[in-house]
Amino acid sequence: MGLTSGQEAALQAVALTTATLSIVGSSTIIFALLRRKRTSGLLRLPTTDRLVLVMSALDILASLFFAFGELPHEVSEGFCDFQGFGVQTFGLATVFWNSCMAHNLYSWVVAKKDLASLGSNMRYYLAISMGVPTAFAVGLLAGGQFGWSSIWCWIESSSNGLRFACFYLFVVLAWLYNGVVFVAVTLSIRSRLADRRSPASSAIATAQNNVRRKMTQYIFVFFFVWFFGLLNRTVQDLVSGTVFWPMLLHVTFVPLQGFLNAVVYGGLLETTAVQEFVRRAAENGAVGWMFKPCARGMPQEEKNLLANGAPIARGVWEKKPKNRKKKISVFISTYNLAEKTLDELGDLSSWIPPGHDLYAIGVQECMCMDPLRSKLLYMLGGPGSYEMYTAEIGSTNTALGFHGMIAVTIYARSSYVESGSFYMPSSNTTEVKKGADLIVTKAPNKGAVGVPFVVCDTSLCFFTGHFAANSKGRNRLAARIADSKDTLAKAVLTSDDIKFDCHLTHHYTFLFGDLNFRCVSNPPNVLSLVSAACKLERDASWGGRPGWRSEAYGRLSPGGRPKVLGARAAGAWAEVAALDELRLVMSHEEIFVGFEEPGGGPEFPPSFRRKMGAEGDCGDYCDKGKLLAAFTTNVKEKKAEEGDKNKGGGGGDAVDGVDAAERGGVRSTGVQDSIKVKLKLGERIPSYTDRVLYHALPDKEQDIEANAYELCDSCCESDHRPVSAQFDIYVDDSIRRGAVGEVDDGNDYRSMEGGSTRYSGTRCTFLLKAFNMRVVGPGEAGDSPPSERNSLRTGELESLVEEVVIVFPLPTEDPLIEERRVHALASAMGGASQVAKNGALFTSKDGVKRVSVVQDDLWQNEKRVAWRNCVDEDSEGVIMISECRPELGVHALLKVNDARGECIGQVVMGFGDYLLQVTSGKPCTVTSTMPMTKGGKKVGELTAVFNLSELFRVDANAAGGDNLV
Repeated sequence: MGLTSGQEAALQAVALTTATLSIVGSSTIIFALLRRKRTSGLLRLPTTDRLVLVMSALDILASLFFAFGELPHEVSEGFCDFQGFGVQTFGLATVFWNSCMAHNLYSWVVAKKDLASLGSNMRYYLAISMGVPTAFAVGLLAGGQFGWSSIWCWIESSSNGLRFACFYLFVVLAWLYNGVVFVAVTLSIRSRLADRRSPASSAIATAQNNVRRKMTQYIFVFFFVWFFGLLNRTVQDLVSGTVFWPMLLHVTFVPLQGFLNAVVYGGLLETTAVQEFVRRAAENGAVGWMFKPCARGMPQEEKNLLANGAPIARGVWEKKPKNRKKKISVFISTYNLAEKTLDELGDLSSWIPPGHDLYAIGVQECMCMDPLRSKLLYMLGGPGSYEMYTAEIGSTNTALGFHGMIAVTIYARSSYVESGSFYMPSSNTTEVKKGADLIVTKAPNKGAVGVPFVVCDTSLCFFTGHFAANSKGRNRLAARIADSKDTLAKAVLTSDDIKFDCHLTHHYTFLFGDLNFRCVSNPPNVLSLVSAACKLERDASWGGRPGWRSEAYGRLSPGGRPKVLGARAAGAWAEVAALDELRLVMSHEEIFVGFEEPGGGPEFPPSFRRKMGAEGDCGDYCDKGKLLAAFTTNVKEKKAEEGDKNKGGGGGDAVDGVDAAERGGVRSTGVQDSIKVKLKLGERIPSYTDRVLYHALPDKEQDIEANAYELCDSCCESDHRPVSAQFDIYVDDSIRRGAVGEVDDGNDYRSMEGGSTRYSGTRCTFLLKAFNMRVVGPGEAGDSPPSERNSLRTGELESLVEEVVIVFPLPTEDPLIEERRVHALASAMGGASQVAKNGALFTSKDGVKRVSVVQDDLWQNEKRVAWRNCVDEDSEGVIMISECRPELGVHALLKVNDARGECIGQVVMGFGDYLLQVTSGKPCTVTSTMPMTKGGKKVGELTAVFNLSELFRVDANAAGGDNLV
C-alpha cells in the first residue's frame, strides 16, 4: 500500500508542526529552569530539575531530526544517513533517559537515598542513555541499514524486525520498568503515611493525590507517545506497506513528545490561565481527573484563625525541669564471644543484671545468635516482660573466613512498648561493612550495625562494632580510625538518608563493641601498671576485700552510681590510660569528637587478650605475676608477606582488608607516630579493645548521667571479657511518640497547665535564619600548637566552601517527617512550574511583623544556598520556616559543601535553651562557634549567627508581608 502525494504533504506538515511545538516547549522548560537557578541563589539545580533539563535537551535534539522530514532523503544519501543516525540515537536516548528518571525516583522514594547525592548518578545515566543508542546507531550505519522509512530516514522499511530489536524492544521494556516503579512508589508512599505518628489531614491527601496524578501523567505521556509509533510500524510489517491513519498518529505524537513533556514536567497545566480553563472545563465534565490542576492551597483545618495584626495571647514554652522527668535506666554491654557455642559460654546470669528499663547488648564473633538472644530474654523475665529488637551483620560460615555475627539486641520493657513510650522507628542503612574489598561491596566480618530507638521525647541510636585488628606484625591503627569514621558517616538510622553523620541526628548515640584499639607499650609494663592501680583501688575504695571486682560490677544494677576513687588510685589509672590508642586519637580529635566514655575512660583491667577458662582467672588483679599468667601475651604468627598488606585481616581474618585510602588523612603527628609503631611478631599486648562511648547533642547533655562502667570477670570462656556501662536518661513521659495520633496536627497551643505559663503537646512555627558565617580549619584560629595544625593555610578551608545545607528540625525531632517527604515529592514533580506558587501570610506574636512564605517551603526541612549568600553580616543567609514540636527538641543541622557537592564539614546547633525567650515573642539572636566534623573527625570550626523567632499563620493565601522565603 502507498500514500498519495496529498497525504505525504499532510504528513510532512504535521511532522514539522509537532516537532516545532516540541522544540518550543522543551526550550521553555530549559529557560524556566535556568531562570530559577539564577534567581534562587542555588549553587546548582536540584537533581530532579537537572534530570528534566537533560530530558528537554534530548527532546530538542530528537525533534530537530524529526523536523527535517523527507528533506534528507531528497537531498542526498549521506544526509539521509545523518538523519537516520540522529533519529535512532536521540529518539532512543529519550526512552533510556525516561527510565533513568524513573530509577532516580525509585532510589529517592523507595530506597530512601538522599536526593542531592543521587545527582552523582547523572554521569552514569548519561553514559547509558547516550552510549547504548549511539552504539546501535553506529552498528546500523556500518551495516548500511539507514534509508527511507515512509516519512523520514531511519531503518529501512524492509527491516521491520531490526526496527523492533534495535528500538521498540527498549520502548516496551521501558514501559514495563516505569510501571513497576509507579507501583513501588505508590506503595512506598502509602507505607510512609501508614507509619506516621500524626493523624491524617487533607493536606497529606492533597499531596498524595498530586503525586499520583503527576506519575500517571508521566506514564501516560510516555506510553501515549510511543504506542502510536509501535502501532504504525507493526501495521507496516503486517500489510507490507504504509497505511495513512496509523502513520498520521505516528507523526503527530512521536515528534510531539517534547511538547507533552513541557505540559507535564514544565507545569503548563498549572499556570493560572490554564488552571482556570481546566477548572471550567472540569465543571462541564470536559476534562477528566488526571489533568485536573494540582491543588496548591492549604486546607481550612490547616489555617490558624487569627485576627490580622492582633497580638496573640497565650503562654510560653519552657523546658521541663529534670526533677519532673522520668528516669530511664539503660544497661549497655559488649562481649566478643570468640566463636563459642552457647553451652561453652556457661552461666551468663552475672553478666546481665536485672531491673533496667532498656538493655542494649552488642556481641561480636557470635556463632549462636538466636539461642543467645532467647536465653538473655528469658533471663530478664521472658517476652511478657521485655520486647526484643535486633540487627546484625556477618556470617557463621567459617569456611569463607567469617568468625560469626556482629549483632546488637535491644530489650525494652513490654509495658513501655505497649503504652507507646518506647518504639523503634524505621531506618535506612543499619550496617557498615568494613571487611575485604569485594569490588561491589565490603565483606561483613568487620564493621558495625545499629538500631534507632525512641524513648518518649528522646531519640537514641545504638551501634555495636568490630573494627580492624592488628595481625602478622602489622599495626592497623589507621584502619581502625577509618572504621570509626565510616561507622558514623555511612550508617543511616533515620527513615531517609540526609547525608549527615548519624550521631548528629539523634539526641544520644551509644557506640560499643570490640573497637580493637590497643595499648602502646609492652605486656609486662601494661600489667605492672594495672596491678598497681588495682591494689590502690582495692585498698582505698573496697576495704582490701579480695572479691572487690565482683562488688565493683554490682554497681551496674539500677540506681548504681559512678565509682569515686582516691587521688592516688585515680592517678594510677591515668597512667594506664596514657597507653591507650583510643584516648590518643580522641585527644587529637581524629575520631569521635563530642563522644565521651563513662567516668572519662576505663578504670578497670584490660578486657583483652585473656586466656580462656580457669587459666584466665586473675584473682583480685593485684598480683603482677598472676596477671602475666592469665593474659596471652604471645602467639605463634607468620610474618605478613609484602604483597599481603591489602589482604590480611584482624586476628588472622582471611577476609579483613585495608584500603590504601584508610591510611591517609591523619592530621596529628602523635597519631602518625603511633601508626608507624612496629609491632613484635606474635606479641599480644593486654588492651582495652572493648569499649562503650556515648554522644549527646547540644542542650541534651544535662539529661543523661553516665554511672558505672566496669569489666565483668565472671564470663571467662572467651579471650575477651564483657565490658558494661549503666546510664540514666531523663525523659518527658507525658509524650508517647510510639502511639499513633499522639502528635497534634493543629497549629494552635493546647490547654495551659493550671495557670502556669507552660503549654504542651503542640506544633509551632519557627523562622530560623543563619548568616554571617565563617569557616576555619584546625589550628587557623591559633588554638593548636604548630606541630598539630592542619596543612591548610589560614582562609584556605573557607575558600573551598561553595554551598550551605541546613536541615531544621532534625528528622528524629520532626512529627511530620513522613508527610514532609510526600510533600517534597509532590513539589519536585511540579517541574519548572515551581517558579511561582501561592504564599501564606504569617505574623509575629505581637502582630507587628508580617511575612509572606511560599507554601511549599513550609513543608521543607532542608534548604541549600550558595555560600556567597551567607558570609556577610547583611547577607540573605539561609532562611527556614518549619513547623516543630518543642517537646521533641529543636536542633538544626548545618553542612558546608565544596563545588562538587562533597561535604567539607558539618555541625549541629541546639535552641532548647532559647525557646522561653522566643515563645515570649522576643526573637533570639545567637552567635555560635561550633566544632565542624566529618565522620567524627574535627576538620575545623564554623561560626554563624542564628536568628530564631516564632510565627503564626494568619491566612493561607494572603499577601502583603515581607517575602522571606
